[in-house]
Amino acid sequence: MQARPLRAVSKRSTPVTARRTLLGRAGAANGKPNLVLEEPSRLWEIGSSYWFPFSPYKPPSYLDGSLPGDRGFDPFGLARTWGSPPGTDNADQDTRLRWLLEGELYNGRLAMLAVVGVLAVELQNKGPFWEAPYTFAWPIPYAVGVVTIHTIFALLEKKRLENFAEKGEAGHFGMSPFDPLQIADDYKRQAEVRNARLAMLSFLGFATQAWVTGKGPIENALDHLKDPFGANIFTQGDKGLQVVVFFLVFSVIMHLTEANRARSEGGRYA
Repeated sequence: MQARPLRAVSKRSTPVTARRTLLGRAGAANGKPNLVLEEPSRLWEIGSSYWFPFSPYKPPSYLDGSLPGDRGFDPFGLARTWGSPPGTDNADQDTRLRWLLEGELYNGRLAMLAVVGVLAVELQNKGPFWEAPYTFAWPIPYAVGVVTIHTIFALLEKKRLENFAEKGEAGHFGMSPFDPLQIADDYKRQAEVRNARLAMLSFLGFATQAWVTGKGPIENALDHLKDPFGANIFTQGDKGLQVVVFFLVFSVIMHLTEANRARSEGGRYA
């Protein structure tokens, strides 16, 4: 694949190249993960290159921008000591970061599928998404299907672990790296992480809406469009208020924790 020039949109950015990131066997043999960006530049960032809304901002030293989606985000310092692959004691920082990225991608890919499934169920009037699995006309008994699916996933997970131990990247369906169409490059790896994060937030929103209103996302959206001031999170009684308070408190704690971390390590704010 030919490298394509990309231009980041930040005022402080410079053109970067979306190079391919598949290092192959040589990279794995040298201990370099296949998913490391060839050109560790923060691509097509809007505004700041980092998540924290102050500039200049000093991210943790171990977040150097070499992995897709790295915006210096680790407010609680989890990547310092947590995230070792199963069966690995005292994994080094690089291994922990790669394993955490694999976990984020895995959950994000499931979330992207889940978001499509939730919307498809509601568009077809198959009932709320949380009841659909029990009302769908399965060709086999529901319990048998659940056991079968979990068995298949267990075998795939076993292969993913083996791939990570051998090549530094888990992949899917026995392929590592997973790129059957040979289209991966820095830009697409960054884009996948961003879409994965958006899907996880979207599904969290779907679940929160279901708890607060007892409705699916499309029905909630239509209600809001019909009456924006009468149908929103602030008009949903105690449950709506609890959601607002929880997210505000969590956001404040997260930002204060990161500000304290950055200040203790010599960070400055403009």
